[in-house]
Amino acid sequence: MVYTVISCQLKTFEKSKSINNNEHRESINVQTDDKRTYLTDSTYLGYDYQTILKSGYNLEYRVYIESNTSDTLQAIFLMNGETVIKELNEGSDYDLPHKNIGYVGSDFDDSFTFIQSFGSGNPHYFQLIDKKSGKELLNGIYIDVDEDEQVLLYLKDTNSKIDKLMIYDIKNSKEISPIGYEKLICAGDDIIGCIEIDRTTRKEIFLKMSSSEGVVIKKYKR
Repeated sequence: MVYTVISCQLKTFEKSKSINNNEHRESINVQTDDKRTYLTDSTYLGYDYQTILKSGYNLEYRVYIESNTSDTLQAIFLMNGETVIKELNEGSDYDLPHKNIGYVGSDFDDSFTFIQSFGSGNPHYFQLIDKKSGKELLNGIYIDVDEDEQVLLYLKDTNSKIDKLMIYDIKNSKEISPIGYEKLICAGDDIIGCIEIDRTTRKEIFLKMSSSEGVVIKKYKR
């Protein structure tokens, strides 16, 4: 949802907040419009991950209260300077960790991966997002990336019991379905833990697979 601030005014807003299970009231600065009250106090605006992207883009973290609720919420916006391109995540409770809300996993020339992580051992779900439009180009479960060569390794949801391993060559806008790993018995708990990008050249992509038979290297044309 693209959100545009219609009007702003500074005022003081009294709000109850629970910190370390102790209820107290504090006075905070906010910016308001007809739908949301944005908190501007720096105490609330710390964000744990990178916000600067290539080509003049960035993410902006905001904390707000909606007009119809007293809940404190948080959102992340894709920005180009002062222009909002897209709201990437909204309505998340303020107490949720930032990795749940989303963060930059990898940054490419014209796109980036926006990842949500829900704890150790859980898959990292991602969206590949076009910077200029904010449009989602693809999504899946994040495995590995060669950021310099702009190659992404991920699992694609196939609506079946087994997700499909995929390579996306961002530089050449090419999706590759790697074969040759299906019969290998993974040395880890699942394929996410035993496969990675070994190296990438101008013409080829090499995947390294750690199996019960040892380390296997397979190459795929770009």
